[in-house]
Amino acid sequence: MTLRSPRFYRVMAETPAPPQRGKLLSNGSPVHLSTDVLQTIMVNWSISAFVRPNFPVETLRFTYETIDPFGLPILASAWLVFPQGAPGPLPLLSLQHGTLFLKSDAKSTDYWEYVVAAAFATLGYVTVVPDYLGMGDSPGYQSYDHARSGATCVVDALRSARTLCVSNGLALNGQVFLFGYSQGGQVTMATHRELEMFHTNEFTLTASAPCAGAYDIGGVTIQGILANPAAYPFPGYCPLAVASFLPIYNLAGTLEEILAEPYRRTLPPLLDGLHTDTQVGAAMPSDMFKILRPDFQADFRTNANNPLRLALSDNNLYEWTPRAPMKMFHCKGDHIVIFANSQVAYQSFTNRGACCVEVVDPGAPNQLDHGPCVIPSLSGAMAWFQQLKH
Repeated sequence: MTLRSPRFYRVMAETPAPPQRGKLLSNGSPVHLSTDVLQTIMVNWSISAFVRPNFPVETLRFTYETIDPFGLPILASAWLVFPQGAPGPLPLLSLQHGTLFLKSDAKSTDYWEYVVAAAFATLGYVTVVPDYLGMGDSPGYQSYDHARSGATCVVDALRSARTLCVSNGLALNGQVFLFGYSQGGQVTMATHRELEMFHTNEFTLTASAPCAGAYDIGGVTIQGILANPAAYPFPGYCPLAVASFLPIYNLAGTLEEILAEPYRRTLPPLLDGLHTDTQVGAAMPSDMFKILRPDFQADFRTNANNPLRLALSDNNLYEWTPRAPMKMFHCKGDHIVIFANSQVAYQSFTNRGACCVEVVDPGAPNQLDHGPCVIPSLSGAMAWFQQLKH
């Protein structure tokens, strides 16, 4: 497999039609989940302590039009999960999923965010779960950690979801909530920024809960990994990010050009969306940066102006001022996305005059790591949203 720039996501026609962002392209038939089924799901996923099903839930898959990183039209997919019989009008919530390697995982019916979407829906939220570019039904390779394209996917999924709400007789009350964990935390933060900078005429954001996200990916995130790269537990994230940024930032003509032997031969075929994180991780050295060509690797480690370092920094998310309330849930014991990401964002936001931003360690006083922090983060965000929900 050869990843070439600059057209990463689709084959271009000579005169592409202008994008119709948020246009609903297709939708499937609803699938019904009774409160009994939902209760079993909540027990199986260890969230029954704070989620008691109130309403049955309907779920349906849909596709819509959005834009790729070059502003060109592209298809994306998402779930709509909504309560049946809840008195309206209802709030709209977008749930951003964490890192996935398998393209098909974004369409499964048993992954974590699908369960969380059902949990929010049974409490009375119309919930949207967007797939990122290159995931689910979207063509091409995924735009991993590219903040802006993640945000445009969410915005356009919300637009398309409103169209579906009309056809399903769901009245919305104008409230909009955002929640996401890990990569989903990064995309949640990016979407908060996107909505308030460009779409205030369409959406009024009520609150966002970005959780355990890499908001300073080009700063404390990469510095922390560079300090001891062999200790990082998921080196497979590295080629995923390099493959994503390669065409967007024109780092090289092909992925093979930027990789060292033997990784230039072994890694590209594993990044096709058909291989698991375990398979990619097994092909990685303990020091993830050793996959890079030696000269590029040396420059990356020492030069803050290295092209890949600059690409990472372009996806930092703290140089703006949130207006809607934001709570960043993040455990101090996180070794995957270090807590300093939330500290940097909080300090920047407060320095800029943001009035309603908090950082919450939902695992305190325990030093919970990335995985164990998921459930307390969800519990905290859900309780907070319930206080704000009309």
